[in-house]
Amino acid sequence: MSFTFAFSGPDIEDNEPPTDLATTLGSTSITSPPPSHGAPSQLPPKRHTLAELLESVPSQLSYNCLDVSVRPPQGGEAQGEPRTNESRVRIPRREIWDIRMQLMAEADVELEPTVSTATDSLLEGLATGDLSTGVYEGGFKTWECAVDLAGFVASRAESVNEEGGEWHVIELGAGSAISSLVLLKGLLRERREGEETWTGEEGRGRSRRVRFTLCDYNEEVLRLCTAVNVFLTVLGVADATTGNGEVIDNEGQSAEEGHVEVEQGFAQRALRVLGDANIEVEFISGAWGDAFLSLLYPQRESANVALDAKLGNSRTLVLASETIYSPDSLGPFSRLLVEIIENERRMKTETTEILVAAKKVYFGVGGGVAEFEEEMRTLGGRTRTVLDVEGVGVRRVVLEVLAN
Repeated sequence: MSFTFAFSGPDIEDNEPPTDLATTLGSTSITSPPPSHGAPSQLPPKRHTLAELLESVPSQLSYNCLDVSVRPPQGGEAQGEPRTNESRVRIPRREIWDIRMQLMAEADVELEPTVSTATDSLLEGLATGDLSTGVYEGGFKTWECAVDLAGFVASRAESVNEEGGEWHVIELGAGSAISSLVLLKGLLRERREGEETWTGEEGRGRSRRVRFTLCDYNEEVLRLCTAVNVFLTVLGVADATTGNGEVIDNEGQSAEEGHVEVEQGFAQRALRVLGDANIEVEFISGAWGDAFLSLLYPQRESANVALDAKLGNSRTLVLASETIYSPDSLGPFSRLLVEIIENERRMKTETTEILVAAKKVYFGVGGGVAEFEEEMRTLGGRTRTVLDVEGVGVRRVVLEVLAN
């Protein structure tokens, strides 16, 4: 059975390449639903550092900018309200065709047949928009609900910067990581503009630590897309505040697309910028399940270190979008959220907020909000709608997941 999501739109379309690599990416065809997580074909989870993933960045990157409209929650709650009159946040993303070119260049020198086959599947997914079960789960594309979620959290950087304790931001199925990047950009601006918190080791002692864990099924998505978008965002903010180099994401002033020459030492510079701001970015690839949780919470694997030995006065924000479109993924994803809530409770986390963006119905696939809410009730949780996007075809929502 084949089904196509009409997810394209002016907010999320990727520009076509200026070569014969041009492909139509306006819709995504799901030829078969994803398998149950934990099946033998699923990729085992792995942890990655930003430095590791940036090792393969080419000498030139092509990007386009996505303007994210700030979306306050229903009811006028203070949480999510824009802190200024700004109505959008501009985030740079690596061009889809640029990713394809790098994959094709790497495939030319690939020697291992199994890796080559996986690369072929990724290239096919990029060319057609098809999701390949257990191989490629659509992470290269920016989906509509990811833009909704990004707009919802766009104004949270100030509260993350000012509220007490350490913060841990987890994005599940991150892909292009738009939701995390709007927070990262806002945090860097807040700390870059506050001289007292931007002074190396001295400033690091006063800036509260913020850790981002960006997760995607495909390691190649993290390497070629997610980490590169982090890299572009970090350098864009640094250059905008120092006047050094090309400003690639300055609202109202920068081009919608362009190229960045990646000179020697640029990756190290990005890492220094993050370090000086006391921000860490790490990555996890692979399937959800116990092994994934062991990487997300390494304390749970040690018999000598109890989870509840962690410091209190910490806050966790979990973000996810387009993760409930298939009945086969609903169970593993819902159980993962329940495990996260339980682990955070045992770690005495002060607040744990989980936000899931999704379409109300995924026609022809079987997933959707009603099915997700029922699954959460079965597991002892519940949801509430914090953002309802209407007048856009199939209704979209942002849900907060809560424990009963």
